[in-house]
Amino acid sequence: MRELFQTKVVAHSGQKVHLRFQPVMHVLDGTAYGTVCELSRHYEERAAFGPASRSNTASEPAKWLSDRLAEVASAAHTFDNRMRPIIVPAPAAALRDKNTAVGCDAAIRRTTLCQQEVSLEFPDAAFSDGHADAINHVAALRKRGFRVSIDMRKSWQSPLRQGLGLLIDSIRVDAEEVSESDELMDICESASHAGILVIADKANWRDGAFLERIGVKAGVRLRSDC
Repeated sequence: MRELFQTKVVAHSGQKVHLRFQPVMHVLDGTAYGTVCELSRHYEERAAFGPASRSNTASEPAKWLSDRLAEVASAAHTFDNRMRPIIVPAPAAALRDKNTAVGCDAAIRRTTLCQQEVSLEFPDAAFSDGHADAINHVAALRKRGFRVSIDMRKSWQSPLRQGLGLLIDSIRVDAEEVSESDELMDICESASHAGILVIADKANWRDGAFLERIGVKAGVRLRSDC
């Protein structure tokens, strides 16, 4: 799977954006589960507020995310099936933008990818208050064929037991936090039983048996002992 580590530079949005694709693999046998795309720029780093925001497209989260999808698709159109679905980081603000589902759908339709090959990964904080609008917007993305993931590496308050779990394809957790938090272990087990793929970030290969036992079947940026 070494050949899956790739860095691409694209400029569809008028600026160079570096994209790095990391393979998602089974924690025991290395079976491919797709990839995670790492972006060199994040919405929160460029968003503008007040009068300046009127001329800054980065203040429109739906437009910002759809541009990123176009860039990811441009870089990944030659990838084989092992590298799909592609998990793409998405800003929390995009989950509150009513134009996100439509904009992302239109962006992907102009590429060689299909919606099922993309998993939009929103931070846990976007769901932590259990706001119904967030769940409705996830449902709108799923209706258009997109997969949806949750990044739980910093916090894990998403109400997966309150209907959201039925709409989520995968969650990503910090491997070190999993080994130290009983609460996070319980979340991983529950998510796995519900059919959600649990991905550990920066896990050690030697911990594969333990991780699989608590429902963490996949890892990204897996580490060896040497």
